[in-house]
Amino acid sequence: MRPDRQALIDEFFAMVRKLNRTGSDIMNVREFFWGSSEIRAFVPPTVEFMTVLRTYNAVLFHEFRKSLVPNTSMHILANVHMEAGEALISLGITSLEELQMAVKGKITALAQEG
Repeated sequence: MRPDRQALIDEFFAMVRKLNRTGSDIMNVREFFWGSSEIRAFVPPTVEFMTVLRTYNAVLFHEFRKSLVPNTSMHILANVHMEAGEALISLGITSLEELQMAVKGKITALAQEG
């Protein structure tokens, strides 16, 4: 991972777009979070990432959280509550169009009308 906050955010949303509800998804999520936990150049927005994952793929998030060793830093971060809107704003997502581009990779006609 590149030690750049925006690149990390872009990498997170690229991962979210690739999730297809298979068993390998949890491995991809684990690798992403473990890799981001090694970054020292800046503080990764881990709680924001977990909040977005919890909101947009709750089943996968809960499987990921169950796989964590209790009382580790990652387990503690997975149990921090943050509002989804606050997390998105912190990640630079401030409109429905930006959200759809980040999560789906495209803007739907409904969002364009709004």
